[in-house]
Amino acid sequence: MKQLFIVLTMMLTASGTRAQTCPDDNHPHAIDLGLPSGAKWACCNVGATTPEGHGSYYAWGETEEKEIYDWASYIHGDGTMETCHNLGQDISGTEYDVAHVQWGGAWVMPTQDLIKELINECSCTCTRRNDVNGDLLTGPGGGTIFLPEADFWRNGSANSAADASERESDQFPSAGYYWASTQRASVSSQASSLLLSYGNASWDTYFYRSFGISVRPVIMGVGTSVSSTPSAAMRVYRHGGYLTVSSLEDGTPVSIFDLSGRLLAEGSSHGSTATLSANLQADQMVVVRAGGRVMKVVVR
Repeated sequence: MKQLFIVLTMMLTASGTRAQTCPDDNHPHAIDLGLPSGAKWACCNVGATTPEGHGSYYAWGETEEKEIYDWASYIHGDGTMETCHNLGQDISGTEYDVAHVQWGGAWVMPTQDLIKELINECSCTCTRRNDVNGDLLTGPGGGTIFLPEADFWRNGSANSAADASERESDQFPSAGYYWASTQRASVSSQASSLLLSYGNASWDTYFYRSFGISVRPVIMGVGTSVSSTPSAAMRVYRHGGYLTVSSLEDGTPVSIFDLSGRLLAEGSSHGSTATLSANLQADQMVVVRAGGRVMKVVVR
């Protein structure tokens, strides 16, 4: 067996160029903010066709938009917040990840750690784009993304005047909320989110999983990853045309991408290991995602 080693020092781009703003109107684009992790953030929300578009709203772990956002309609529970189903501590890259399901490829929901990195590394300025209120985040490399203050939906119909009136009484009447893929450790009925309001940003905000909230995807095709679970415990090996990933929980989804984000292989673990058919070449660098963990590795 030939072990794959993590490469922490190389900072490669997917195509040799570094997109700091949208190059055209063919959205979405992966924007390079110059973050230490190498993660690239999408220029627009899931369901949106422009950066200022609010896009679609999703309950945490659901992959389809709907009219009603409450516990009765939440498909990952039995009608109350006390009966939430266990989807895992982090759903990034799984069947419950709406960014991965809707956009495919290497696009995923950001973990709480990636949102924390975004806030800590970027400046945040309240602004307007095409008459839409939002916040402009500027990364250390000069790249920028605009996040509209799209608010969230809870209780009743997304089109009802009653629910719109209730939203106006919320603590942050003009704000942007964006799901993280990370469940709150102490409260299984809640998940982490990014909160943006008037140029202020917070990464340690939690909402009930039944709420309808926007999603801004990320792509982990380059750089060293950031994840809520340490990647060091995961082991990756190559043997002929197969790749084995070990130290996993049973049923963990595993995907392998090249540096452009193209999916090379996917499957799930049986017991603590997953063996995937992947015709990799010597010295080829790939990204391995197992649940919420990500490793950038090179074949030796």
